[in-house]
Amino acid sequence: MVTTGWRAWSRLSLSAKILIGLGLGVVVGLFFGEPAANLQPLGEIYIRLMQMTVLPYLVAALVVAFGQLAPGEAKRLALRGGMLLLAVWAVMVIVLTAMPFAFPDIVSASFYSSALVEPPRDFSLADIYFTSNPFESLSRNVVPAVVLFSCLLGIAVMGLDDKARLLDPLRVWNEAIVRITYMVIALTPYGVFCIVAATAGTMDLETFVRLEAYFLAFAAVSLLVGFVILPLLVTAMTPFSYREVVGVAKDALLTAFVAHSAFIVLPLLIERSKQLFEKHGLLDERSDSAADVMIPVLFNFPNAGKLLTLLFIPFAAWLAGAPLSLAEYPSLFSAGIPSYFAKAQIALPFLLDLFSLPHDLFMLYIPTTVVTGKFDSLVTAMNLLVFALLGAAAMAGFMKFEARRLLRAGAIMAIATVATVIGVRGILALTLDTEYDLDQRALGMQLPEDLRDYSVLDAPPPGDATGAGGGAIMRRINERGSLRIGFDPDNLPFTFINANGELVGLDVELSLRLATGLGVEPVFVPVEWSKLPEMLDSGAIDVMPGVWYRPNWFGRLHFSAPYMQNTVGFAVRDERRHEFASIADLHESEGLMIGVPLDVSQLSTSLERYLGDADYETKVVEVWKPFFEGQHPEVDAFLLPAEHTSGWSLLHPEYTAVVPQPDPVRISVAFGVATGSEELVLTINEWIIVARDTGVVDQAYRNWVLGQGAEQRERRWSIMHDVLGWK
Repeated sequence: MVTTGWRAWSRLSLSAKILIGLGLGVVVGLFFGEPAANLQPLGEIYIRLMQMTVLPYLVAALVVAFGQLAPGEAKRLALRGGMLLLAVWAVMVIVLTAMPFAFPDIVSASFYSSALVEPPRDFSLADIYFTSNPFESLSRNVVPAVVLFSCLLGIAVMGLDDKARLLDPLRVWNEAIVRITYMVIALTPYGVFCIVAATAGTMDLETFVRLEAYFLAFAAVSLLVGFVILPLLVTAMTPFSYREVVGVAKDALLTAFVAHSAFIVLPLLIERSKQLFEKHGLLDERSDSAADVMIPVLFNFPNAGKLLTLLFIPFAAWLAGAPLSLAEYPSLFSAGIPSYFAKAQIALPFLLDLFSLPHDLFMLYIPTTVVTGKFDSLVTAMNLLVFALLGAAAMAGFMKFEARRLLRAGAIMAIATVATVIGVRGILALTLDTEYDLDQRALGMQLPEDLRDYSVLDAPPPGDATGAGGGAIMRRINERGSLRIGFDPDNLPFTFINANGELVGLDVELSLRLATGLGVEPVFVPVEWSKLPEMLDSGAIDVMPGVWYRPNWFGRLHFSAPYMQNTVGFAVRDERRHEFASIADLHESEGLMIGVPLDVSQLSTSLERYLGDADYETKVVEVWKPFFEGQHPEVDAFLLPAEHTSGWSLLHPEYTAVVPQPDPVRISVAFGVATGSEELVLTINEWIIVARDTGVVDQAYRNWVLGQGAEQRERRWSIMHDVLGWK
């Protein structure tokens, strides 16, 4: 029975085996859920095996491909390759301009992200394409630099009289590598099974639901480009049929899709293109060289697969409630295509800044690559095959331009594009929930269950201190049996009233844990920031969390050690964020009105750093809530920590946090106590050390500032647990 099953399995095509592995992986992942992640290391081993042959193959293939050409042929190949690249870019510009018409309206915001304070990444063509040490580039997998070096080496070989002495051994070398590649490709169904099972068992379904529009549009445009537009470019100008083009590509496309990498199938694409040439009797030295050169060289340029992720910019603009106008698309592509000589992780933040989109939307891009990376790898693989086929046709002379075939292909492409846009728009209209709910999720956050026993007063109690510093404050706290903690009810996400009418927030949680450590009852007392020193001195409150280390408090109260640092930035309306993103630009600004809390000295260092000698005025607004509610339209921006702005932007998504670059101002946050309360300060400092060492502060920061507390984290659904009830 086993022998019969193995024989049946052996007779299946590789594509059929891959599809079976994919299907079984989905079933296993859904059945076991999170335990399926144990298969991930096996998937990573498979990907590494596929990767290990690629660079050695490319180096030899490029040297042979260029070396066997005459200089005139190499020049023609470069020229025609460039023309093919421009043609694909033009097609992608049209498709990516049409696709955003499928998006409906939506309102968005997000919790604080460290991406707000990270400086823009430098994009250097020199680092990517030019190497002083080819062996270092090989070891670090810097593919563009390796490819450029190999091309130059191949070009140098062209003029050698005895070049066959080098080229013949390199051909044997690549034949051996191809054999290794095919041995590893035979493992693809098993590698696919492991990768898909781990993904299906652990993927975050909430992220997929939130980004439904992007996923659907990206998948649709990927299938449109990969299986309609690109193959039709070949069939319109070569003797190859649509079925032949897709047929020779299917194994490579499936492998690239599942493994999330087109890089690992480069040798396979080269060999499959040559098989198609040979089938039609078109394989000669010119077509052979074209395949060897086109695929590895153009892999390093912005191809159709890489450019698909440009769709994230129109998506981000739509999600931010400020869709790009048609007039902005030329800027998107003129800046976006060159920026994709680097990675999308570098290009997209730059483009978000260029179009004044909330930078925190970039954090949405990271998890999307789990899905979209598979589709863009598939399209990249197809695009590279198309480059090889069309490049060979141009070099070997079998490319033909017939008006009827070209018009038919163009009409099919146009109809398919329109149908895709209409189809995606219709599906999103039926399925997409565009209701904004982050404000509800933020206000629905709660304290841990073990920290919900505390009192909140409506007004400050009478003071019980006996003088400045309150005398023996620790004895007074112990005799009273309570720790009086000041709070500002409009200090989201540090102290605020949630939807249940409960006082919650990061500072509330830390204060509750401090009171627990002291063994006394926590009592929260409302404060006015301007009266804080007097309330501490009188004993109306004992401590005030969330006090910034700033000169306006020096001598008026005593600070504990800092328990965290915030980063000072500006709260601005989304459409004006680009005006405040650069310190250099701010220094040249004119006529700005900057809101500051409490008094100017509170943030004088930040004002000097960010605005310098610029023409600006300040307006003191004791608390920032009225600014977010639109009560101060004369204020262009409010200067306060980005963590506070991000919290308030959840309730008012028309605002966003901007941290000017480079080298933003940091601000330490501590507990404030009355002057002369050294004993209490020492006690709090000891507690802070323990809280930081045990992760209490970090966990509270993740929950309240980064928003993890607003996420409903549940065990991943699985058939084993949730259907069969197995433990």
